[in-house]
Amino acid sequence: MDEQGSREIVDLSRTLNELRDRIHTLIQGRTRMLRSISHDLRTPMTRLRLRAERISDQGLRQQMLLDLGHIDRMIAAALDYFRTDRHCEPTERADIASMLQTLCSDFCDAGHSVTYEGPGRLVALCQPDGIIRAMANLCDNAVKFGTAAVIRLSGDQRQIVIEVNDDGPGIPPDMHERVLEPFFRIDDARAIDTGTAGYGLGLSIVDEIVRHHDGVLALVNDPRGGLTARIVLPTTRPAAT
Repeated sequence: MDEQGSREIVDLSRTLNELRDRIHTLIQGRTRMLRSISHDLRTPMTRLRLRAERISDQGLRQQMLLDLGHIDRMIAAALDYFRTDRHCEPTERADIASMLQTLCSDFCDAGHSVTYEGPGRLVALCQPDGIIRAMANLCDNAVKFGTAAVIRLSGDQRQIVIEVNDDGPGIPPDMHERVLEPFFRIDDARAIDTGTAGYGLGLSIVDEIVRHHDGVLALVNDPRGGLTARIVLPTTRPAAT
């Protein structure tokens, strides 16, 4: 904020700028700390993995490798959530329809049933990598907890609506807001024992990206079964940079 105007306005602006600088420094320090922890953990984890692979007991060896893989993915997920470079992506005009169709093809190539319904072309201002990341997270959830997913796209002069519908167990309505919180998981509904559980960060990252685009993310239980994740993005206001 420009520190101009009356003495009171200057003092307020200076205080807010100092607060912003302190928060920025805190976030940078937190990110550096996490990266350092990640680096320090990976070396002993590599040694443990090499030792585990030499264990003669196949059951024990497999369990140890699974646990090590779990820790490694947890570290990667935490680092990804605390990334600060997501907001540095420039805003540009992109064909969202083409991006979503390509994403569906990628999931189908990996053996998942993900289909697209919508126009063949829809161009809007956005941060393409961020939108793709958000949609990939939603599709990941859909195919983890269901057998198929449908991406629906629509838009007009005011807004763009993207929906991802799955045929999974859904989420209790009273938990729709909480699942957007970092590291929150619904173990009963999302069955950790099946190996499909994440780390409670996927939807938090989606919500952060959508908010950065001045949009809204909403979760709706489909009466026919499954969950619909609905993203509404404004077209009359460019995404923040």
